[in-house]
Amino acid sequence: MVTARHKRRAAVLSGAVALALALAGCGGGGGGAKAPAAATAAPSPSKKADPDAAEKVAVLEAYQGMWEARNRTYATAKLDPQLETYAGNRALSNIKVTLLYHQEHGTVMTGTPVNAPEVDGFDDAKTKAVLRDCVDTTTYNEVEAKTGKAVPVGTGPRRHVYNASAIKTGGKWVIWTTDIDRAATC
Repeated sequence: MVTARHKRRAAVLSGAVALALALAGCGGGGGGAKAPAAATAAPSPSKKADPDAAEKVAVLEAYQGMWEARNRTYATAKLDPQLETYAGNRALSNIKVTLLYHQEHGTVMTGTPVNAPEVDGFDDAKTKAVLRDCVDTTTYNEVEAKTGKAVPVGTGPRRHVYNASAIKTGGKWVIWTTDIDRAATC
């Protein structure tokens, strides 16, 4: 299934590849023959390459890694060994508290939440990032681990804004804080 996140990632990666190819063609070379003018494409004046594209991709990969490890944790009611690779500080503690809830109540999560994260910005040093996500939990359900019986769900909306921050440490991005804004739907 192609999600908005996949489309954005493809667009960012396509732009980065196009920029790299364009820059590779700008280097000085020998006195060989020049390519015909029709073979080169003029850059679109209305589109500028995002100077933060590579960092945004790296942040989103860490965020997706956290969600995948989080989903495995909640599906098994056991801490996924990859979780601490992607989550730290309050993001990690929030997941561990929810894991404890599932263990104490004998429940697990089934299905998969749908994410649509975006990097809202960076600090000047590019060591901190802010993310905003729209999380759809329509097909993500809590069930009793032993019986598979569904745990009743409230009648409220199943799409919420999920805010997060990330820090760059040791050359890699780690999701640092997470907060569900239950009052905001998306």
